[in-house]
Amino acid sequence: MIYDQNIINAHKNIEWIAKAYPGRLLDAFSCFSQNQFDCKMWLIDCLNQYPFHFKYKTRDSIDIAILGGWYGLMAKLISTEFKLKPINNIYSYDFDNIATKIGKQIFPEIAFIEKDVTEIDLGRKNFSIVINTSCEHIEQNLLYKSIDSAPPKTLFVLQSNNYNQLQQHINCVRNLDHFKNQYKTRMENIRAYELQKEKYTRFMIIGVKK
Repeated sequence: MIYDQNIINAHKNIEWIAKAYPGRLLDAFSCFSQNQFDCKMWLIDCLNQYPFHFKYKTRDSIDIAILGGWYGLMAKLISTEFKLKPINNIYSYDFDNIATKIGKQIFPEIAFIEKDVTEIDLGRKNFSIVINTSCEHIEQNLLYKSIDSAPPKTLFVLQSNNYNQLQQHINCVRNLDHFKNQYKTRMENIRAYELQKEKYTRFMIIGVKK
């Protein structure tokens, strides 16, 4: 192992979390698991191949919103691995104020905003792309409300799964068709994907708001 600045920064961040929020240390570690990394890189790889037009795609740079951004891993990976357009700003939203504080410590270059994703009026924003990888945690009518508030041609990337063994998974889907069919009336040019994991299957759709 090469002992470089990244290792030093990781050690400093772990030490800071352990002192400031000791009860959240294991939760923060779980955000950076191999599984979390794989699922998010899978999303980015598929998004980089999306062929259709979306809002502001012809501009020099775009803004991206991450809903339910947790500690910011999705936002960080998007900032370095997204290839379709240069990024102007990335905003990571989460209602958990401790998660946003820890995220700011780990990724100070990311804009973290403490806000419930169901209270964000996307019509007042200029996001080209909205990413939500936590649909299984959100009631379906609130997901619809979020999409309905967005301007036409906003590109949505949504993920869910069929792992209903967790109490906080209140809105799992049965399969990929079930997930895709939930959004056919609201989105067009939908691309659908699935990723088999050990205990569950993760589903994803990428599509443009009608």
